[in-house]
Amino acid sequence: MKITAVKGIALRCECAPISDALSTSNARQALLVKVETDSELYGIGEAFTYGAPLTVMKYLVETQLGSQLVGKDPTRIEEIWNTLYWRSLASGRRSTTLGAISGIDIALWDLLGKIAHLPVASLLGACRDRVPSYASGGFYAPGKGLPELRREVEEYLEKGYRHAKIKIGRNLDRPGSPLVYMANQNSAVTVEEDFRRIEAVKELLGKGRLIVDTNASWDSQTVLKLGPELARLGVEWIEEPIPFEDLEGMARISRELPQLQIIGCETQQGAQNFETMIRADALDIVQPDVGWAGGITECRKIGHLAQSTGRKISLHCFGSAVLFAASLHLAASLPNTEMMESEENPNPLKEELLTHPLEHDGEMNWLVPQEEGLGIHLDWTKLEKYGILT
Repeated sequence: MKITAVKGIALRCECAPISDALSTSNARQALLVKVETDSELYGIGEAFTYGAPLTVMKYLVETQLGSQLVGKDPTRIEEIWNTLYWRSLASGRRSTTLGAISGIDIALWDLLGKIAHLPVASLLGACRDRVPSYASGGFYAPGKGLPELRREVEEYLEKGYRHAKIKIGRNLDRPGSPLVYMANQNSAVTVEEDFRRIEAVKELLGKGRLIVDTNASWDSQTVLKLGPELARLGVEWIEEPIPFEDLEGMARISRELPQLQIIGCETQQGAQNFETMIRADALDIVQPDVGWAGGITECRKIGHLAQSTGRKISLHCFGSAVLFAASLHLAASLPNTEMMESEENPNPLKEELLTHPLEHDGEMNWLVPQEEGLGIHLDWTKLEKYGILT
C-alpha cells in the first residue's frame, strides 16, 4: 500500500463570542487531514491551529509536507514523522509546522488501525476502555455574570461531571496585564471579581476538583502573590499560569506553591521541550495537545516521559470531534492518564461531524471506540456545510 495524496479539509463555523484571559473567539475552525492511499482505505487526523489562518495550515499539510509522502508506505509512521520533522527543521521545529505534522501523524495512525483491523488504542497498548474527563468551560462572554456562570456549572454537574475548569485572568486592573495589547478587551473583570467567580464555582463543585486557566497571561510574581488565595478558595490545578519560556519562573511557582498543581503546557511542542520542563521541575501534571505537540507518535513519548518521573498526564483537547477521538485513544493507552479535557462550549465541529457521537457513561467517563482506527465515521454532508476552502 502506498500514499497517493495528503489533503487538508478546512472547516469553520460562526459562534457566539467567548473570551479567555487574552483572546476572543467569534468562530470555531479546524483543519482535518486526509491521507489517501492506492486502496479504498484512508486515514483522518486533525492539525490544531490555535487560530492560525487555515489557508496557511492547508498549504503546509498539502504542499510543504504532504507532497513528500506520495509513494511512501503509510505504515512506517516513525520514519515518516522523522522525515517531515528533519526536512522542515530550519523553518519549522514548532508552531504551525509541527501542528501540521501532528495532523498527518494522527491520520496515519487512523489508517494503520484500519489496515490492522484494530482500534488505535489497541495498537498503542490500551490499559483502559474509558477515560475520565473534566468539563472545560467557564469562559467570559458579554452579559455573563455570576448567575450565568453558576448555571453553566450546574449544567455540567447535571450531565455527570465532577470536576471543572474555568478561565481567569481577563483583567485590566492588574499591573502588567497583556490584555491591554489585545484588539478585543470586552468582558474584562477585576481580580476581585475573578476571585468571586472561583468561589462560586467551587461552592457548586464541592469535593470536585476546580481547575483554573490563565492562558499564560500572568507572570511569576503575580502567581506567587495571588496563588495562596487561589488555594484558599479551593483551586487545585492552575493551568499554564505563565508563558512556558520562563522556565525558571515555572519551576519557582511549582516549588513555592506546593498547594497548587501546575499543569501545562498546551502551547508547548515536542518531546524534548517537554523533557526540559519536566527535568526542571516546572510541571506537576503534563498537558500536551495531540494535534499540536507532535501527534500521537510524539505525545506518546511525552506521556512516557511524564510516567518515568512519576507525573500524571492530562491531555489538552479543544478541537473538533476528530481531535477528541484521537486524544481519547491516546489517553486510554497511557497508564498515567489522570483525566482529559472535555470542552463544553457550543461547538458544531465537535457536536455534528460524526454520524454516531462518541459515548460516555453517567459520570462523564468517555468510552474508547472499539472499531478500527479512530473508530469514528464522518458525516460528509456536515463537512461540506462547514467547509470553506477547496
